Amino acid sequence: MIMTLVAITGTPGVGKSTASKILAERHKVIDIHSYAKEHGLFEDFDKNAGSYDVDVDKLSDSLQSQRAVNGFVFMDGHLSHFVDCDSIIVLRCDPAVISQRLKERGYDDAKVLENVQAEMLDVILCESMDSGVGDVHEIDCTDMTPAEVADKIEDIIIRRNADDCLPGKVNWSSEMDRWF
Repeated sequence: MIMTLVAITGTPGVGKSTASKILAERHKVIDIHSYAKEHGLFEDFDKNAGSYDVDVDKLSDSLQSQRAVNGFVFMDGHLSHFVDCDSIIVLRCDPAVISQRLKERGYDDAKVLENVQAEMLDVILCESMDSGVGDVHEIDCTDMTPAEVADKIEDIIIRRNADDCLPGKVNWSSEMDRWF
C-alpha cells in the first residue's frame, strides 16, 4: 500500500481536533502542535498571536519519516497545510459557530474576530490552494457531527468520493456586514 500524508486544516474552532480524534481510532493521526513541541520545533513566542512560531520547513522535513508508514497518516492542525503532503482537507464552519466556540475556549474578542474574518475570507483555503498540492478539498462542517466529518474525510481520501467537496463551494460572503 502506498502511504498518503493528509493535512486536516482549517480556522481554529471548525472541528479539526474533534474529527481527528475519531479518525485516530482507525488511522494514524499526528497532532501538529504536539508534534512540533515534542520535536523542539517551537521558535520565538509571538505575543500578538499568543503562540509559538514554528519553522514550517523544519516541520515538513521532520514529518517526511511518516511516509514510511503503510496506509494513511492524517495531520491535524491549522499549520498542517504548510507541510509537504499528498492531500489537504480544509474544514470550514459558519462564522457564528466559530465565534461561539472560540468564546467558550476563552479567546478574547480581538482573537475571535481575527479568526472569524479569516474563515470568511477563505484564508486557509487560499493558502492550501497556493501550496502546490493538487488534491485540495473543503468540507462545510457546520451541520455535521464529528463522526460525520471523520467519515467524509475518509470518503474523500480513501474512497475518492469527493465531488461535493471541491474547493470554492463554501461561501460566507452574505455575512460580511456582520463581521467587518
